[in-house]
Amino acid sequence: MGRHPRQKRRFVRFLIPVLFFIASAALVFGVLKLLKSQSDIAPPGIPQKPTPVRTIAPFDPKAEKKPAEPAPIPALPVPAPDLPQIMEPPPELPEGVEPTTPGMEAMEVLEKFLAAKTLAERLPMIETQTPEAELAKSCLTGPLPTASKIEIDAQETNPVEQVVDFYHNVDFVVDGQPVNPQTLLVRTRGAAKPKVVVDPFLDTFGGRLAAFAKAPTNKAGIFQVTVSAVASCNDENVPNREKKLTLKLLSRDNTKEIARAYFGRQSKIGEMLEDGTYSLSYGKAKSCTVMLRWNADDNPALPYLEALTIKALDWNP
Repeated sequence: MGRHPRQKRRFVRFLIPVLFFIASAALVFGVLKLLKSQSDIAPPGIPQKPTPVRTIAPFDPKAEKKPAEPAPIPALPVPAPDLPQIMEPPPELPEGVEPTTPGMEAMEVLEKFLAAKTLAERLPMIETQTPEAELAKSCLTGPLPTASKIEIDAQETNPVEQVVDFYHNVDFVVDGQPVNPQTLLVRTRGAAKPKVVVDPFLDTFGGRLAAFAKAPTNKAGIFQVTVSAVASCNDENVPNREKKLTLKLLSRDNTKEIARAYFGRQSKIGEMLEDGTYSLSYGKAKSCTVMLRWNADDNPALPYLEALTIKALDWNP
């Protein structure tokens, strides 16, 4: 059975608003979409940056298994090799001539000194603080006794003063007399020629110490001799000998003393012996420069030879 005409009219009235609403919604959606698409478009005059395209390399199974290579290590600079130093060969000596040493040069000078006949010959090869007028009255003005033995006993070096000392044992022989043992010093200063230091020789062989020790005098004296300390005083003529020690004054070690001097246990020399840091000890001979005087203060009736001080533990003035 068909619909009634009124019912059709009602249905049409209901359908028209619905269609209008759908059309309106579609229109709004279309406008919004249009506006969005325009916002993505660059303004005119400004070039649009193209979107980068990433290229993916094809998969290589062998490349996956290959380990990454380490970064190369920069090479260190190689130092230049040292050039060989060219050493000039020493000058050749004439055939049959041996090279000389400082000790040999000192020995040669000493032999010439001993063989000389006059003071004039010896002056160029000696070192001394003795005035020439006194030298002219000494044993150096004429020939010396024959030396039966000459040998180097010791060598001492002073780097500060550039001095090298060569101590020689010399035995002098005179017919009908015992051997006279002496110590002679030859000194080298820097690059100069070696020279014989004659003052110690004049003190011992020349008799200056023996003359001073022979009789009392008011003057003090300085002598370069070999000394040997003894830890006692056995001379009963020395006042208060229990408080004193002995200093033997020799021309050489293991020889009879030229004289004996005495000093107090509390003196400077006594302190040096007790200190232990000096190259001076009891019973050990040492070349020294010593100051002496005749002591008449303790007992004027019994003057004795007193060792005042050791000025130097060598023969270097």
